[in-house]
Amino acid sequence: MAKLPDPVEGSRPDHADSQVREIVSAITAVADARLSEIAGAIVARLITEIEYFAADQPILDQLNAGAAHNFAITMEILRHDIEIEQVGPSGPATELARLLAQRDIPITALEHAYRLYQDSVVRWCLQELALRSESATVTAGAALEITTLVSAHVNLIAQQLLSTYEFERDAWRSRRSASRSARINDILANRPVEVEPTEKLLGYHFGQFHLGIIAWSDRTQSPEVGLAHLESAATALACQLGTCAPPLFEARDEHMARAWLPLGNSETVDSERLSAVKRRWDSPVIVAIGQPRDGVEGFVRTHNEADLARIVVQASESSGPGIVCASDLGAVTLMCNDLSTTRAWVADILGPLGVDDTAAAQLRATLREFLRTGGSYAATADALHMHKNSVVYRLKKIEDQLGYPVRDHRLDLENALELAFWLGAAVLRQE
Repeated sequence: MAKLPDPVEGSRPDHADSQVREIVSAITAVADARLSEIAGAIVARLITEIEYFAADQPILDQLNAGAAHNFAITMEILRHDIEIEQVGPSGPATELARLLAQRDIPITALEHAYRLYQDSVVRWCLQELALRSESATVTAGAALEITTLVSAHVNLIAQQLLSTYEFERDAWRSRRSASRSARINDILANRPVEVEPTEKLLGYHFGQFHLGIIAWSDRTQSPEVGLAHLESAATALACQLGTCAPPLFEARDEHMARAWLPLGNSETVDSERLSAVKRRWDSPVIVAIGQPRDGVEGFVRTHNEADLARIVVQASESSGPGIVCASDLGAVTLMCNDLSTTRAWVADILGPLGVDDTAAAQLRATLREFLRTGGSYAATADALHMHKNSVVYRLKKIEDQLGYPVRDHRLDLENALELAFWLGAAVLRQE
């Protein structure tokens, strides 16, 4: 039982102690008679001063169910009918802590609620005390006893409920994360799902355009740092692209996550803004991006596109952070699941140009730009900052090495050059 400070010898006569007990007992008797009224006033104050409580009926139900019980217990403690250590949180109080945790309402709201409860009880008791005592000594003694016992009671209960909150928050997040992941996996596997309940669970709307992303970080980072960077990268990308709402984010493991950026009715992403984001990207995270797609089917498709782009980047052993869009990769994304076959095909198409050295890389860059510009020597020269005659010379050299005019095998050459550009050593011959 919480102990009051030992009085200084002779500081308060025995009859004053007796009067303190009598007054405190009288106050608790009034409280018992007005229990419902006082409990209702406490609940009204909590609802007014804590914004999270007012519009949540289950929370209101637990407040109303527990207020009278808590106040009655506090009065029993003041009468010394029960010791503080024998009192645990009531059922409604425990359920309230669990509800706050499940709704991700900050733990400070629970702490605030019990500080308001303590203040409300002490205020009411002191008001009653002022009506019943004319002795300064008795009034001071009773006030000290009331504030000390109420504070000790509230501190003990609050500590227990804060532990309940933290345990439930961790357990709830784990259960919710598993449920969210299962529902997302059902959608991606094209299993039937009920859209409205799924939207409610995920907090995400399917009837719009989506931009799927896969984000991953260096596995040498600590798990906490990796996850923090992944989520902040997804949020930053959504913000910089001006999406209509926060992304749907799901960690796949400690260093990889998938997310969907909600685009609303926008069928495209502003290309200039995206290019600017790519140039300024300084997060220690690599991001692969699908294309904007609509509805539930689009939710699946844009994710698959982002995942294929990820495969390309990882197959290329890209060093360092960056952003890669599936739209930039074209057919390359379709040819990375079997790298040994892809490597052999690139060697067949590029021949001497498929060697992983500087000279072949220079010729590949010239041919790639030539084909990308529609076979224009002048446009290729401008893009590569070369003289037109130098481009003509290189193209002649390329055709000599290949043994055929490049325009005769344009489609195969374009695909092979894109694979070499994105995957590099993964598909080139080492000599």
